[in-house]
Amino acid sequence: MNPLTSKEISEAVLRLPSLPHIVMELIDALDNGDVDTNTLAQKISHDQAITAKVLGLANSSFYGMQSKVGSIPHAVTVLGFNSVRSLVTAAAVVDTFSEGQPKELNYAEFWKHAIATALAAKAIARSRGGNEDQAFIGGLLHNIGRLVLATYSPSRYQEVLKWRSQHDEDLVVAEIHVLGIDHKVAGREILAHWKFPASIVETLHPLTENKLNEYSLIASVVTVADAIAYGLDLSGGAQDRVPVISQHEWDVLKLDQQTLFEIFSTTERQFKEACMILGANAGDG
Repeated sequence: MNPLTSKEISEAVLRLPSLPHIVMELIDALDNGDVDTNTLAQKISHDQAITAKVLGLANSSFYGMQSKVGSIPHAVTVLGFNSVRSLVTAAAVVDTFSEGQPKELNYAEFWKHAIATALAAKAIARSRGGNEDQAFIGGLLHNIGRLVLATYSPSRYQEVLKWRSQHDEDLVVAEIHVLGIDHKVAGREILAHWKFPASIVETLHPLTENKLNEYSLIASVVTVADAIAYGLDLSGGAQDRVPVISQHEWDVLKLDQQTLFEIFSTTERQFKEACMILGANAGDG
């Protein structure tokens, strides 16, 4: 099969649903320090579905608040605007890309893994003094390119899954073999289309010793969080496998055994509740 071209990937991105306007405004504000948070909080409040999910997370074990958070402006006050923005983005993305699209992608498994990765990434960033909200969003969106590939050509993506199963290989290897590109490349295309800042887009770039920059920490956080989420088997996917993490990634994060155990525990503790609130089916296990 011929590899997918840049034009085909761009066409695939354009076929995907658009994010709600308020989310696009919040994304635009990621790199804008001079933003009217009060006005944006009021706009978020107008979307009842998103508001319900954000308040659900704000009042869950995700934050462990001592008193009930009753409104978006209140959430901004007690959690901070950046945290509320990451929760709104999570709620909107999961809601926008739900069941009913390509059958080649199991949406329950897809979102369970994405949420587990986001939770693990946030916990890792907290332990390392990194930006927890960037890590959370990066973790949630780290596989978003799979939506692009599966939507553009369901039949070819079925070939990817078939080849991976036959050869017991990582998904990225199967995608490159069948499609000529992997979901990280497609993911960068859609995040750029949505105008996410470089701090998020860069989390989808493979990190090497020769490619260290200001985003290296969050990129490593998301990579390791992805492996942790697979290792904990929270998505329940029959074909899931833990990817190999380079020694360089571990060296960047310097996570000791005790810290890793705490990250595992936090991720597992928060997982089911987060899935329930965001609308991903966490199952009964």
